Amino acid sequence: MDQMKLLIDQREGDRIKEMASACGCETQVVQLPLGDFLIAKDDGAIVIERKSVSDFVSSVRSNRLWDQLLRVSKADSIEGYQIKRRLLLLHGSFNEYLLQENDRFWRSIAGAMLEVIFVYGIPIIQVEDDAALEAFLRILIQREELGQDDGIPKARWFRRPAPSELPIKDKKLYVLESIPLVGGHLARSLLDHFGAIAGVATAAPEELMEVLGIGKKRAEIIYEVFH
Repeated sequence: MDQMKLLIDQREGDRIKEMASACGCETQVVQLPLGDFLIAKDDGAIVIERKSVSDFVSSVRSNRLWDQLLRVSKADSIEGYQIKRRLLLLHGSFNEYLLQENDRFWRSIAGAMLEVIFVYGIPIIQVEDDAALEAFLRILIQREELGQDDGIPKARWFRRPAPSELPIKDKKLYVLESIPLVGGHLARSLLDHFGAIAGVATAAPEELMEVLGIGKKRAEIIYEVFH
């Protein structure tokens, strides 16, 4: 397993450097051309732009934020590591703005966050305080080290488990519906055509394409699932 490294920009304060250095992996203080933290291993890196909440508000008002994020989003590599993920980390609380700012302010902040997420494609995470920041970095490093952020959702997150009291035909349909690109209508058509899941499982792609609505792509996916 590749050794994780946490690179910390030298412009970060001593308190942040000390806290980040306690996150359980090798750390180095360097001059990063982009971002404030770089979590890296041989197969790629995460560049993290950390902003205090007050700095985030200020950078939205001055439009400085967009130039920074554009540079982050366009960069392919940093410090010799290929960038595979980008993250904007908001450090602190918006509580101080709750009473002193109006609806226009909150519309501006909400709009800016949506712009960051949907237009620039950069996720936003907010950590309320230093303890939350340290915990977040530690968990992120652990997940990256184990490759947990590179997987696909487990099947149980896609669909609810079938109730045990379902009739047997509905259970068969449930199984077929779980195949990618096969919904309820096609599952029923497959079951009607082949008579049983075993018939679907042993059918060649050409035989699967005999079912109305099953084209070449769907047929290949169904065949691959069972083989």
